[in-house]
Amino acid sequence: MIYPMLISGCFIVVTLIIFFCLAAWTSLLREEITNNEEFHSNHKQLEIKLGKTLSREYPFSLSKVQLGVWTMVISSSYIYLSLFKGDCAETDINKTALVLLGIFSGTAVTSKIIDKRELKDQRPRHQNTPSRGFFTDILSDDSGISIHRFQHVVWTLVGVAIYIYKIGEIKTGCILPELSDTLLTLMGISSATFVAIRSKENDPEAAQKTNPPEVRPVAKSIITPYQVPTTTQPLPTNTNIGNNNFYG
Repeated sequence: MIYPMLISGCFIVVTLIIFFCLAAWTSLLREEITNNEEFHSNHKQLEIKLGKTLSREYPFSLSKVQLGVWTMVISSSYIYLSLFKGDCAETDINKTALVLLGIFSGTAVTSKIIDKRELKDQRPRHQNTPSRGFFTDILSDDSGISIHRFQHVVWTLVGVAIYIYKIGEIKTGCILPELSDTLLTLMGISSATFVAIRSKENDPEAAQKTNPPEVRPVAKSIITPYQVPTTTQPLPTNTNIGNNNFYG
C-alpha cells in the first residue's frame, strides 16, 4: 500500500512544481503581446510614473490562470482517488468535472478569439503592458481593478475550495465530487459576464467616450461695444436777435 501512495504523492508534487515553474518563467499563463513597440512604450511610461524599475514580463491572463488551476485541481484529484481510494475506470462519467473544464475551456477559447480580433484591428490594448504583479494583472482591465474580474476570481476560489474539501471527505471509491447545480450555474454566469465585458475592454469607441476631446476656451472678442460720447455739442445761437429787418 505504501508504494501507490508514494507514486501518487510524488507524481502530484512533481506535476505541481512543473506547473508553477512554467507559470512563473514561461508564457503558459500570460497574455499575448500584440504590439512590441506599444509594450516597450508602456513599460517606460510606467517606470517614470511609479519611479521604479519594472520587469519586462508579460501580464498574467485571468482566463488562462483559471483554466490552468482547474486542470491541476481535477487531474490531481483524479490521480489521488485512483491510487488511494479505488479504480476510477469503474466509475461513471463525472458531470461536474466535464462542466467545469467546459466552462473555463470555453472562456479561454473565447478570450483567444477576442485577442485575435483586436490584433487584426491593430487597436491599442491594455494587455500590452508589463506585469505589475499576479493579482493586479488578473484583476485589472483597461480602467484598472474591475468588479467583473473580481467576481470571476471569487467564484473560482469558492468552487476550488468546495471541490478540494469534498475530495478530503471521500473515504472509499474513485468518485470525483459533484458540485451543486446552483454553484455550477453561478460560475457559468460569472464566466459569461467576464467574457461579455472582456470583449469591450479595448473598444476604441469606449475609449473615446471615456476620454472626451479637449475643449478650448473661445478667444475674447477685440470688438469694443459702442460708447455714448460724453462731451455735449453747444447749441447754435442766433446772432440776429434784436436786429430783425422785418419789423424795421
